[in-house]
Amino acid sequence: MNTKVLRMAPRESAQEQARRWIARIDAGELDAQSRVELRAWLAEDPRHASLLDTHALLWSAASRADFPARSRPQSAPAQALLSRPHRLAGALASFASVAAVAGALWAYLGPESEPQPQPHQVTISTAPGQHELVTLRDGSRIHLNTASAARVEYGGRQRRVRLERGEGFFDVAKDAVRPFEVVAGSSIVRAIGTRFTVQRLDDRRLEVTVFEGIVEVLRAPESSGPKAEVMSVLRQPLRLAAGQQAFDAGDQIVLRALSPSALNQRLAWQEGRIVFDATPLSVAVEQVNRYADRPIRLVDTALQAVKVSGSFSTREIPVFLDSLEQGFGLHVEQRADAVLISAVSRR
Repeated sequence: MNTKVLRMAPRESAQEQARRWIARIDAGELDAQSRVELRAWLAEDPRHASLLDTHALLWSAASRADFPARSRPQSAPAQALLSRPHRLAGALASFASVAAVAGALWAYLGPESEPQPQPHQVTISTAPGQHELVTLRDGSRIHLNTASAARVEYGGRQRRVRLERGEGFFDVAKDAVRPFEVVAGSSIVRAIGTRFTVQRLDDRRLEVTVFEGIVEVLRAPESSGPKAEVMSVLRQPLRLAAGQQAFDAGDQIVLRALSPSALNQRLAWQEGRIVFDATPLSVAVEQVNRYADRPIRLVDTALQAVKVSGSFSTREIPVFLDSLEQGFGLHVEQRADAVLISAVSRR
């Protein structure tokens, strides 16, 4: 039996590919087929954009270096290479982040050979007690929780969702060239392809939970006015990995790692349930209020720290109130405009 061994040429590393792309771009404007190939290479791996960033800056530094004159004359091709302005270096030297380089590449590459998606906007919202699942045209999915509203802004170079109120679960289709952004107030949550939730508790408070992949949380710059020079606590993007949660209170950020069971509890609302596990009553009431037709209020502040556990249907708020009466001996007073909870009867 004869065995033939074929020697395969070693596969070019990503580093080498990045250097080759930098050299090709610097040599002259890419043709339509090369632009398609570069986009495909960038989409293969999110790290490719970072490598291109690094080598663009190295190329720029090399173009500005002051090398001593050689003793022997240069050939004509070599002289042309050394004297020619570096196109990519000039275009990208001022960019210091992957996102900025990606944007610069879009401008450099120009329009794609295939038609660009037409920009579109759509608003989705849910009433108290309802939730809605929407699939976007790139395959990403948005699942809005109760009493929530979001405005989707999709274009050829951006994927953006403005969460105006409430909570959304985002299952993002991968697209290295068009990062997916959720704008909530002054905060921006950015991802390439991952699964996470964003909840606006009010105009200042925000909670981000990551279930898969990595997201970045950053603060949008102040536009103008007397507060324009006030810097946020988010001076640099905050990176969150799967299993992590960030609570942004505006003036401080609390990070914590969640167990698998805690992560499952965070998504129980998708099945129409709320799950509490030794949860402070003040937090539990805040969550239940998102599904209630009347606000529930704690009359006695001492009750805020009482721990409650259990699983409740989002459509059966009375069951939650009954459990407080029967399990904790609390008094629940039903009024036309609110539900009051106290330690003893106030009749």
